[in-house]
Amino acid sequence: MDITVLLPIYNERENLVPLLTELQGVLREMGRSYEIIAVDDGSSDGGPALLEKLAQEYPMLRVILFRRNAGQTAAFEAGFRHASGNVIVTMDSDGQNDPRDIPQMIGLLDKGYDFVAGRRKNRKDGFFLRKFPSMIANRIIRWVTKTTLHDLGCSLKVYRREITDELRLYGEMHRFIGVLVEGLGARVIEFDVNHRPRSRGVSKYGLSRTFKVVLDLITVWFMRGFQTKPIYVFGGTGIVLMLAGLAASAFVLYEKFALGIWVHKNPLFILSVIFAVIGVQFFGLGLIAEMNIRTYFESQTKPTYLIKTKLNFSQKQTA
Repeated sequence: MDITVLLPIYNERENLVPLLTELQGVLREMGRSYEIIAVDDGSSDGGPALLEKLAQEYPMLRVILFRRNAGQTAAFEAGFRHASGNVIVTMDSDGQNDPRDIPQMIGLLDKGYDFVAGRRKNRKDGFFLRKFPSMIANRIIRWVTKTTLHDLGCSLKVYRREITDELRLYGEMHRFIGVLVEGLGARVIEFDVNHRPRSRGVSKYGLSRTFKVVLDLITVWFMRGFQTKPIYVFGGTGIVLMLAGLAASAFVLYEKFALGIWVHKNPLFILSVIFAVIGVQFFGLGLIAEMNIRTYFESQTKPTYLIKTKLNFSQKQTA
């Protein structure tokens, strides 16, 4: 299989048929073998029933139905693990991404790049609820992670298969795929894509996601810099605190013998003890984290989703 197009779906029933029709037209013109994997993330609008019907009409359509809503990250992860294509394309199922951008983005892979990230330079979204929070989040992420990418929220991306094979997504990490791919040492480029206004359905995004982005950003920062050496963070913090406690204790002794200030009248002594105790705890936490990291890398990974149904997959693909 040459191309796999991955569509995470959540309550987008009205967009399914138009999007599949448009996608099929673009992919047929490319003259390459392709498949479309639709991952329904526990939709409640009748979308799963429609996908089961469409799977009978479209031989190239593969369908994964989650038992419950697991999030867009889990949908991407499921699609990556079941894809057969040498090239993987991800895009939103709301119709705002333009399938006609796909051939040009795949063409950049033919020029030697491993990952092509879409950039929506002319977004057709509301300013205060969508564009402004996204702009702030992108700036913060770029500052913390030093990524070269500008639009981390655009789902239209193209990957070489070997890149998705290396990716393991958890939580809400789909927003940071570009950052994670850069961390794998991939050759990355941005491509300006056409962004269309939503014509059907209701947006699933809101300001509440901003707080999730901040929390996930801390995770990504840690994973990029210290995933294989957590002792540097926790142990380093512990050493700094223990040294601070030692310095405070030394100053307490100086005040006792030079200035005649007794310990029971000096709150700095209590503070030095607290620093030392917390420092030991951080150092111990770093050792525990080191052991957990080794377990994480050496043990078999398990999926973060529960699949209810899979349609049009061969036996080899489901292994």
